[in-house]
Amino acid sequence: MKTPEEIVIRGFPVSDGIAIGTPFFLHPVEEEIPTFPITLKEVDDEIARYRGALFSSRQDLQTLRKNLAEEVSEDAATIIETHIQMLDDPLITDQMEDKIRQTLQNSESVLHSAITDYEKRFSNQTNAFFQERLIDVMDLANRVLGHLCPSKGNSLLNVPFNSIVFAKELIPSHTAAVESARVSGFVTFYGGGNSHAALIARAKGIPCIASVDVAFFQNIPCRYVIVDGGSGELIFNPRPETLDKYKQRKTRLKTSLQIFQKELQYDSETTDGCSIQVFANIGNLADMENIEQFGPEGIGLFRTEYLFFERRHLISSEEEQYLAYVQLIQMARDMPIVIRVFDVGGDKNPELFTEVEPEPNPVLGCRGIRFLLRYPEIFKIQLRALLRAAVHGDVRILLPLISDISELRAAKDIIAEISQSLASAGIAYKSSIPVGCMIEVPSAVLICDALAKECDFLSIGTNDLVQYTLGIDRSNPIMSDFCYPAHPSVLRMIKMVNTEAKRHGRTVTICGEIASNPLFVPLLLGLGVDELSCPPRFIPAVKRAIRRISLLSCCELAERVLRLNSSKEVSQALLEAYSSWSSND
Repeated sequence: MKTPEEIVIRGFPVSDGIAIGTPFFLHPVEEEIPTFPITLKEVDDEIARYRGALFSSRQDLQTLRKNLAEEVSEDAATIIETHIQMLDDPLITDQMEDKIRQTLQNSESVLHSAITDYEKRFSNQTNAFFQERLIDVMDLANRVLGHLCPSKGNSLLNVPFNSIVFAKELIPSHTAAVESARVSGFVTFYGGGNSHAALIARAKGIPCIASVDVAFFQNIPCRYVIVDGGSGELIFNPRPETLDKYKQRKTRLKTSLQIFQKELQYDSETTDGCSIQVFANIGNLADMENIEQFGPEGIGLFRTEYLFFERRHLISSEEEQYLAYVQLIQMARDMPIVIRVFDVGGDKNPELFTEVEPEPNPVLGCRGIRFLLRYPEIFKIQLRALLRAAVHGDVRILLPLISDISELRAAKDIIAEISQSLASAGIAYKSSIPVGCMIEVPSAVLICDALAKECDFLSIGTNDLVQYTLGIDRSNPIMSDFCYPAHPSVLRMIKMVNTEAKRHGRTVTICGEIASNPLFVPLLLGLGVDELSCPPRFIPAVKRAIRRISLLSCCELAERVLRLNSSKEVSQALLEAYSSWSSND
């Protein structure tokens, strides 16, 4: 029998890691939804049946959220929390019950009809938020239908062990519910790196690649398939030597993680004695519970907007915010904490602000500091809570999406006003709290000298900086090939910010995804960065990357890279440098 030919293609890397397993093609469950009339006397019983399905769905999601928070991360759990909150949406509750009464039809047919209409209305929306919202609604509706029609099951629950799941598109609850022993990796056609399913896959450590024509491969005989979530490579029918190579790489990755954990006792210092601070990005208080095991020097970014996933009313409660920040400070012990004020508005958390008009292009709209200055009462409540809580620890305030010096000055004026009102009321507060700017748009880079004069520190959010510099939507998978931080323009901007910051005696922290990638660490150090902030689980690998290089070699690499003119050339230079340092381990 002829040996099947090895097929290698490249998709878009979504979640890092190596997976080796057997292909499993996930097909949507196409099932006839039962439709039958009900009498007026049966309406109350039918509504009670529908409410029972909602109750069971809520129980499912609460269990799923609890497991994610305990086993993976609170960032992933908050995605499921949004599904729980959606169960209170009038679309799912009151409107559905009204339609059951009006149409005198069974619950599942009414729900299916309503969701089909919703899908038709929003399927042509190109905005990334609405696309993600549509996926969430469809996901939730299918869960409720599963309780109304018990035979409508989740086909991922019985996946064979060690499967590589191929699907047109992943939904969050599928990704959240899978057992890592059963599912080794994901391959999808749709889905960018910032989709909810992708975020959960990364949190669970399951390799994933997107932008692959899944349908093309389902009829190809295959015993093994390899997913390289780092490079985006997908290998069908790997040759024996290819299989051995990736098995060794997978083993090395597992061993490396164990080594990284053991090495946390060592400082993150280059071979020629330069100390680099590595901080943690945190999205929720629950993420603080086991933070010590990753060895951060502090919290480089606490995203306060994530607090609202569980308690929406928090935005208008100074006292509850104060207690949350005090709890954060206590959990951090003596570590410094950079607290970013609410980065909301536009496409971020719009369901929290129903009175705000939808925007045609929310990514370029009223978000970040623009939102807070437009709605100062929200901003002032948060600032009062922060200034009061800051007396308990080493706290700094970070302002998001600064694009003009006037925004920084306006925010500082409000901070001064709040300080004065607290002093007049005899309330304890931190009178000289450091205030920093997030550099996320090109205009902020070009005036970074002026910003550095008037703020205490700078933080570069490379995820948004890449998006706004290259003029792309980073959540759009079609544009994934263009959304790459190795673009020479982005690197030159990072260099420019660091040069101006040092001239004014200010520190600069990189807090985007680039900071968690050991491939970029030497280049960032060479560009003048001396503080990195990344998700906690990446800290051990970043620290190890720092300890095996010299600052001199990093500067030489940066000097060489800054002369290059394309992302491809930069990527090649980084890979060559990384391979050289790796070979010395």
